[in-house]
Amino acid sequence: MNKLVKNFSRKNDTKEGRGDLALAGFGFLVAYLALFILLVFFVSALQDREDLMMQNNAEKAFNTAIFSIQDSEVNAMKALKENGILGVGIYSQLGSKIFSEGDVPLFLPLDFINDAKNWEDVKTQGKAQFNSKTKKVEYVRMIDRAAISSYGINLTSLEPTLSSLPSIFSDVLYIALDGTAYHQRIMQMRLLLLLALVFLTLLFLFILHIYISNRKYRQTLERQRSLVNLGQAARTLTHEIKNPLSAIAIQVAILRYQTGGQYTSNLDIIETETKRVTDLTDKVSEFLHNPKGNPKDIPLRAFFSDLIGKFSQQIDFYIGEDCTIWFDPDRARSVFENLMKNALESGPDPQVEVVISQEKKKNMVVIEVKDRGTGLPVGAEDKIFNPFFTTKEKGSGIGLAISSQFVKAQQGTLTLFPREGGGTVARVVLHKGRSLPSFTEE
Repeated sequence: MNKLVKNFSRKNDTKEGRGDLALAGFGFLVAYLALFILLVFFVSALQDREDLMMQNNAEKAFNTAIFSIQDSEVNAMKALKENGILGVGIYSQLGSKIFSEGDVPLFLPLDFINDAKNWEDVKTQGKAQFNSKTKKVEYVRMIDRAAISSYGINLTSLEPTLSSLPSIFSDVLYIALDGTAYHQRIMQMRLLLLLALVFLTLLFLFILHIYISNRKYRQTLERQRSLVNLGQAARTLTHEIKNPLSAIAIQVAILRYQTGGQYTSNLDIIETETKRVTDLTDKVSEFLHNPKGNPKDIPLRAFFSDLIGKFSQQIDFYIGEDCTIWFDPDRARSVFENLMKNALESGPDPQVEVVISQEKKKNMVVIEVKDRGTGLPVGAEDKIFNPFFTTKEKGSGIGLAISSQFVKAQQGTLTLFPREGGGTVARVVLHKGRSLPSFTEE
């Protein structure tokens, strides 16, 4: 789940969007924790209820055991078993058994007796607890010798050291009950808690996934709406601007002829700016046309050698064994020419280089245009591919948007990120071409 959120945020959100996503995620988490605490509290209340029932049943068993022992006409052991009592025993404070009926231990552990002594209510009503090892409910109660005699239990058979103790001396009454039903109910509650926790977690992840998918869908819809608006604006601009631009170009040519070269510098400025506006309208139209074009195999060594040669500045080129990409040649030229132009304009000493590597197992080609310029401005990472967003004074902001569209049309990726040591890396990952047999997928 943590990978899905990160990927979505990196590719589709602005900083404000990531803040909203984090806030929504925090809200979901708070709701999840609140439901979890409520669930734990509910199960804990159920377990407290079971403990109270266990204590109540143990008290009833105490009365039943005493009655069965007192009544000489009743088969004590049979009566005990009918009431779920496995055994009854009376032990000295040293743990020695004084009297027993049924299944009870020969000795009680001293720590068990000491725990019984420390219970405040053990002298009046006794204390029941579940033994997870034996699966028995064990009930203990401190009881004095006078009470033992009143229950009809014969103490004359006791060892002299025990029978000579005062009647106020306390012994330990121990009753063992069948704890299977209690254990089963406790395990069922724990299983219920586990299943409810799993269901709650899955529900939380499902709702979060729906929320993120909905955000992605809305952002995609917003981008598509922007492209539709851009298309409508582009068609209008192309029609409304190209005709005046053609008229301006004609008038500039006439003025050159009539002035005899007197205002050449001024006319050059008009002509340059006119051409810049014309190029911009052409780029907008190109952005809206079919981005896939007519793909062909493009040998990269020859392609980049020719393209780099058209720049007056130095661009270092590194490539191992030659390979091809499956791309429309005109669109490929537009993409990489734009990336190299941006790199060359990134600083006074950009030190631009183009590095081509291959991922043979994935049948992919990685083309990186690196520079040592000023790097990406802070906050521009999320907007760099938006149409008409630019950090340059004279930039149109359409170049990277067009390049991204062309690369995506070939199932490739275009990413920009800071270069270690300063500068920027523009990385294009594309599928290999089809014609070079030495680079077919292994």
